[in-house]
Amino acid sequence: MPRRRRRWDNVVINSDEKFAVLRSIGDECIYEDELRGLLKNKPSPTCCVWFEPSTNMDIEQGIMKTIYVNRMVKAGCAVKIVTADWFLQRHYKIGNNLSKIRNIGYLNIEMWKAAGMDLDRVELVWLSDELNLHAVDYWPVAMDVSRRYTMTRIARIFWSNAEHGPQILPAAEIIYPCMQVASILCEKVGF
Repeated sequence: MPRRRRRWDNVVINSDEKFAVLRSIGDECIYEDELRGLLKNKPSPTCCVWFEPSTNMDIEQGIMKTIYVNRMVKAGCAVKIVTADWFLQRHYKIGNNLSKIRNIGYLNIEMWKAAGMDLDRVELVWLSDELNLHAVDYWPVAMDVSRRYTMTRIARIFWSNAEHGPQILPAAEIIYPCMQVASILCEKVGF
């Protein structure tokens, strides 16, 4: 079956049009001038999209992520979806079976295809593969991030979660934000 032609295939848009397309994705842009400068100086910047596989993909993860990724592609961006399969091991219902988690991720990818995501212009990256390849770089950053925050500060992130109160917060949830920040920092430097 031939690939369906998108309305923006082979269309060149200027940096102001790219900016408008990207701004349509978010409610807030703190550094608008920097984004405009990036789009003027770099014709195809890379947008990293964080994703955790889910057995129950919701509207935001499925349809909205498809719309947003397609808009990034329309703006001429290279899109990299970082599938945070490694972090899903903290989920008590799924456990630490990376093979099972990756299968859930593949199911999510099929859902994106069905929703119309332009995956031909998207790089899919499995975080577990990246962590295995770059563990020597990643773990010192994760530990450095964890030293900068108190338990109270980290636990505050999860206090509104109905499943966990501050007294029964699993330790995996405490280290999770630090690991997530470390992944983003390592990605910025070419992880």
